[in-house]
Amino acid sequence: MKIMKLGIIGKPNVGKSTLYNAMTMGNSKIGDYPFTTINSHEGVGYVTLKCRCIDLNIKDTPVNSVCIDGIRLVPIKIIDTAGLVPDAWRGRGLGNQFLSEIMRAYGLIHVIDLSGETDEEGRKLDNPEYDPIHEITFVKKEIIRWIAAIIYNNIQNIEKRVRHRGVKLEEALYNILSGINISIDNILDALEAVEIRDVRPLLKDNKLIDFSRELLEISKPIIISGNKIDKPRAEENYRRLKTQNIDVIPTSALSEYILKRLAREGIIYYRPGDKDFDLLKPNKIDDKLHRTLEMIREKILRKWGGTGVQKILNTLVYEKLGYIAVYPVKDPNKYADTKGRILPDIYLLKEGSTIKDLANMIHSDLASRVKYGVDAITKRRISLNYKLKHRDIISISIY
Repeated sequence: MKIMKLGIIGKPNVGKSTLYNAMTMGNSKIGDYPFTTINSHEGVGYVTLKCRCIDLNIKDTPVNSVCIDGIRLVPIKIIDTAGLVPDAWRGRGLGNQFLSEIMRAYGLIHVIDLSGETDEEGRKLDNPEYDPIHEITFVKKEIIRWIAAIIYNNIQNIEKRVRHRGVKLEEALYNILSGINISIDNILDALEAVEIRDVRPLLKDNKLIDFSRELLEISKPIIISGNKIDKPRAEENYRRLKTQNIDVIPTSALSEYILKRLAREGIIYYRPGDKDFDLLKPNKIDDKLHRTLEMIREKILRKWGGTGVQKILNTLVYEKLGYIAVYPVKDPNKYADTKGRILPDIYLLKEGSTIKDLANMIHSDLASRVKYGVDAITKRRISLNYKLKHRDIISISIY
């Protein structure tokens, strides 16, 4: 099964590694100084949804995912790399080394420091007055310039293939951009948006930048995580960004990491995305940790409706990327596979996907053998052209 991949970007020292650890419970270095992360990390995080086992009042037996008291966790991959600094696209800093890896992701999580305590290099400021809008702007600019540089460095080859070999412009561009998970459709949409119909405009820097900007917007949806929401001035900066129509999810990555670690140790009951927690073993924590938990409850969970970490993942995957989650089963009456396991698997597919797309996700050979599907909830037969819906349970009949 191909697992979706998301990338974490941002300047140094904004909490990218803390967010990565909170999402994956990994061991990426965390430190209060620039370039804590000097190598890329890849781990497994989860998007969540209300499991169908609750609606059907049945006990499920997940195989490719996890179900915690009616919340289904579907695995995705998360990549964390070194921070980007101004002129990273020219090779400055460490982030440029990993852009080719992170740009293979389906979507990007841009972590910003809402507190304003660090400058564009990630250095701590004596007076926290740095405007988070600057990092939103320059980090995006670095990625756009990096994409443009890839095209520029290959422009002679692109021009030769288009003008002398009769290759379509989108195909010539795809030949050099496919490695960073950009499709021909993405390229066609970007070309149309900036009204480029042949290779000549790409020889001009301004048109090349315009095209690269559109291509980034189309191919790599970005969600902004406003981290350190509990810090002084963070709420003020968040409100100011909202007045400028900049969508930011208020986040406390450190709070999420603490809650997940304590939940894993059985000290509290907490599921990703919950708005509160239950303290199960109060005798296992000291006064300092107890005060920390109360601070998290009052200043993060109750005030903001959660730590923001799970909301980032769910919003990026379901809303910005437009994916749905579907359960394939063999027996539509028992909601089971051939081994009798109830709702064992769940797959993420693009909105508009059909039964054949689902079959192909399960096994490439299966798609060519599909006759029809059965909606396990209504028990109705559905055609091959049926557009799957979020949380569908589908049985596939084959030849």
